[in-house]
Amino acid sequence: MSDGPGHLRLADHGPALAGQIAAGLGAALALLGPFSDVIAGIGVAILIIGVVLAAPAGRQPGPVMAEWWSVLALAALATLIGYGLAFWLPAPGGVLLTIGAVTSLAAVFFGTPAQPE
Repeated sequence: MSDGPGHLRLADHGPALAGQIAAGLGAALALLGPFSDVIAGIGVAILIIGVVLAAPAGRQPGPVMAEWWSVLALAALATLIGYGLAFWLPAPGGVLLTIGAVTSLAAVFFGTPAQPE
């Protein structure tokens, strides 16, 4: 049952919310890169999976950020590129990974709806 075009059904809200939570967890793990490359890699993978799972809610505006999914997807891409780049150029790769992960966390925090629609 749909509330009209562009609205999520209640059944779609759960996976999208799980994707947003997974993306936030993945971004937080990616920030642990200076301590372990494996943990950062797992975090980047979880972040990418979370972005894919959150895609059905991408057109739904968050409480503060309307285009949160686009920001999240671009930040996840930056995190992925930074992770790979860090193996050859540690400083620029680490900076790009950090910027992408922090932006991902901000997109999840400001884009996750406080209440189901």
